[in-house]
Amino acid sequence: MATTKNKTKNIPQPTNFGKNLKFLRRMKGLSQTGLANEVGLSRNNIASYESGFVEPNMKKFLATCQYFNVVPKDMLESILSEHPTNVTAVSEETPGIVDKHLNEQLEQFVIQTNEMTKVFEGYQAFFEMRKETETYRKSKELFSTLEDLLELLQALIGSNWKLIQSVYPDTESDAEMIDD
Repeated sequence: MATTKNKTKNIPQPTNFGKNLKFLRRMKGLSQTGLANEVGLSRNNIASYESGFVEPNMKKFLATCQYFNVVPKDMLESILSEHPTNVTAVSEETPGIVDKHLNEQLEQFVIQTNEMTKVFEGYQAFFEMRKETETYRKSKELFSTLEDLLELLQALIGSNWKLIQSVYPDTESDAEMIDD
């Protein structure tokens, strides 16, 4: 008597790699293109990883972890944006950063800036979709004001990321934060 074994496929569990990659890229002040150039990938690879549609192969994954100096396990399992001060070592040369209260405030500032960036990206995508509608053509003045507000928010977020990069070591870059 022949026995039939049920063949089940193991569906991999989603990881936090994409979210963490996007967060670390922002912490370093890099665009997707800038990061791709740094780690030897294409911008499309970075965009696919960040969106969570694709996971890198082992070689690319380890190269990315090495570039950001992050433990591979943390890159997959942790949500690094929840505790940004654990991601980047604080410089002992920076006066006042060692103070616990200031560290906590900086951590919250990074978290809020990251959240603000997500909100901006959502509104920007919504605005781009609205440009195609009849309502946009009829209310150009109103949408012009909205566009000005989005530009102002983009400038504010960019300033926040530059401040974050000036406080944390190894995150300085001239790249624009939200160009991708």
